[in-house]
Amino acid sequence: MTSAILTEAELRFLARQPRGHLSTIGPDGTPQVKPLGFTWNGALGTIDIAGFNMGGSAKYRNIKANPRVAFVVDEVTEASMEGAHFLEIRGVAEAVTGRPSADGHLAAEIIRIHPRRVVAYNVDPEQPGLHTRGAGAGSRADASWPTVA
Repeated sequence: MTSAILTEAELRFLARQPRGHLSTIGPDGTPQVKPLGFTWNGALGTIDIAGFNMGGSAKYRNIKANPRVAFVVDEVTEASMEGAHFLEIRGVAEAVTGRPSADGHLAAEIIRIHPRRVVAYNVDPEQPGLHTRGAGAGSRADASWPTVA
């Protein structure tokens, strides 16, 4: 299935990665970056992040105060620029409450990222190099969303 937000190559890249890095902004303006697991929610076109005690975490509090985030998934397949691969998704995060996992490992709260900008480097073997584009609701010319220089 083709995603309106991510390309088939980007979806394949995400599917083979076990974790990514979420960057949020703390109340004092300090960035916070954390490695974590994630899932692609194809029905909503979002990155969903669950975790133990998510509702009590700094990242959850951060996105409630400032929902602008960046999420990066990367891999290095060889020690060269051709071996570097990453997908950066900039977007607006939403604090969502659902149901905790049956085993109690995951909290009911999740972070749901709505993509607004996609930056991909060497993700699609047929189109290597750097590719950027708007995604989702923020892809239109919108002064409230930062642009990539």
